[in-house]
Amino acid sequence: MRNKKLIILLTIVGLLVVLIVVCGATFLVRHVDAYGYYQNSGEYDKAVIEASGIEKSSSMFFIDETAVKNRIESKFANIGVINVERKFPDRVTVNYVVYENSFSYFDGGKYYNCYANGKIGSVTDTMPAVHFEVKPKETTSKTLGAYFQGSNGLDRRIVGEISEYMYSLGLNDRQIAERIAFVDMRRDGYVYVRTTAGCSIEIHNTGDKFATYFERCWSAFSDPNLTINKSNGTIRPRGANDDEVGYAPDDGEDYYRAHYVK
Repeated sequence: MRNKKLIILLTIVGLLVVLIVVCGATFLVRHVDAYGYYQNSGEYDKAVIEASGIEKSSSMFFIDETAVKNRIESKFANIGVINVERKFPDRVTVNYVVYENSFSYFDGGKYYNCYANGKIGSVTDTMPAVHFEVKPKETTSKTLGAYFQGSNGLDRRIVGEISEYMYSLGLNDRQIAERIAFVDMRRDGYVYVRTTAGCSIEIHNTGDKFATYFERCWSAFSDPNLTINKSNGTIRPRGANDDEVGYAPDDGEDYYRAHYVK
């Protein structure tokens, strides 16, 4: 009986070894592709594939997606890897997005111009025309290719949440910059967004409800049926639970200068 069990066990182990060998020989990387959302160009595709470090004839099972993502994003400040997709038996596709220049902040006499992912792409004496300005509350970086703030930075999170909502409306980075003039976060606990039309949005909450409040206020600003002067005044959440939206037509530039400009 004992010998029979041993034979069964050895048979199972043998079959597993054969299976591993067969799979290892069958599921090898033979094709590496790259697909860019919003911008799919041969130039970027080739660069992403080269930077990925994925080698042909390597095992499909041992691709380190995190390492691939880090290699690409560390080489290109304006590229973000969405995912690394295995297509068995032998194809791997790197899905990525190319970020446009999006916003700038002023520090030490220079403008630090960032891609939409928050990485610094260039430094200039004047702010580029099609950018919106960020006026941060917390410390910012001055290193090219680095994020303008760390992953826990308040300003980075706020700008990211604004951008994510605008993307959900179908707007690209350039179209966002055409609608937003600046985002001021220097007042403790407040976020002030000035639109290029002139009307502003002020939110007294920088916590986990900020994205919800911003969506409500922007929807009110964009609603043609509401009596809002898009060239002046300020839109804010209101009500007992901030579940409504109010409009103060007289809170324009003088209000902003009194509460934000030092």
